[in-house]
Parts: sequence; C-alpha cells; structure tokens
Amino acid sequence: MIQKIRQSGIYSAFLLLLFGCKNSAEDLAPFTNKEDWLAEKAKNVVVNYSDSGIVRVEVRAPLMIRKWDQSDYKTTLPKGVTAYFFDADGKQSSTLSGNYATLDSKSGIMNVKGDVQVINSKGDTLLTENLVLDESQDRLTTNGPVTVRGTTQIIMADGLESNRDFTKYTFTKVRGTLSVKGNL
Repeated sequence: MIQKIRQSGIYSAFLLLLFGCKNSAEDLAPFTNKEDWLAEKAKNVVVNYSDSGIVRVEVRAPLMIRKWDQSDYKTTLPKGVTAYFFDADGKQSSTLSGNYATLDSKSGIMNVKGDVQVINSKGDTLLTENLVLDESQDRLTTNGPVTVRGTTQIIMADGLESNRDFTKYTFTKVRGTLSVKGNL
C-alpha cells in the first residue's frame, strides 16, 4: 500500500513538472539571449572619478549599459549623459552634456553624440553634434561643425580641439564670426 502511494506521488510530481509550467518565447528571451548575459544595466547612475582623493569628474546618466567585449568593458549611455569636471582644488571647471555616449574603458575615450554642449567656467558654450573626450590626453576634439558662444562673440567653425576644461581651444576651419554686445 505504501509502495502504491509513493508511485502515485512520483507520477503526480512528474506530470506536474512536465505540464505545470509553460512559458512563451517572450518570457524566456531575457534568459536565452547570450548578449544580455554579458551586460550590466543600471538606472540613474552617478560615477565619480578621483585623483589623489579629489573628485575630478562626476558622470550622471539615466541609464548605463556595460558589456564585456573580448577583453574589455564597453559602456553605453543611451539616454544621455552629463559630466561635471573639477579642477585640482575641487572647483567645477566645465560641464559636458549630450544625448548619447559610449566609453571605451581601455582607451579612456568617450564619444558623445546628439546636442552636445560644453560650458566652461567663464560661461563660453560649445555646441556640436559629436565630440570625443580623450581622458589620457585631457582633450576634447571634433571634426564636425561647431558653434562657440562667448560673452562678446559667436564663432562658427568646422573642427575644434580643446583642453578638457574648454578654456583653451583652437578651430580647424573658421566659417564665420559674429560680434555681440551684451549678454547672449
């Protein structure tokens, strides 16, 4: 009698496991996509980079995705980024923002795209669609069209190279300059 109860219990458990759970392909997609296995996702991210105990850069993003790619992480900020840069005294020296960014942690290069804006401590504003930040050389570069709005002039050019704080910059090809009276 006990033997028959055990057999019935085993058969019931087997049938329950066999027919009890059903998942659609959509339900299983997050577990079967190998790309997602290698990705880390975080929302409302704040990352501080410091040197000798002093915060030099604070990066804020609504979404960050890091994927392992062969031998390094590739970080994507698909919903925008704002980076605050600080000088050696901890004072904010510039701000960079854009709609999308990628960061290669091995090379230290961040590529920012879409409505890119950099504002320095003097209030000068750089506007462009694509900007490369090379952390190893502390410089900003772009080959595309740029507009720089200062307190007394607006400069339109193709291409720009600048220090990271956007206080010293040169243009590749100036297309035009407008003098401005008063605040912009």
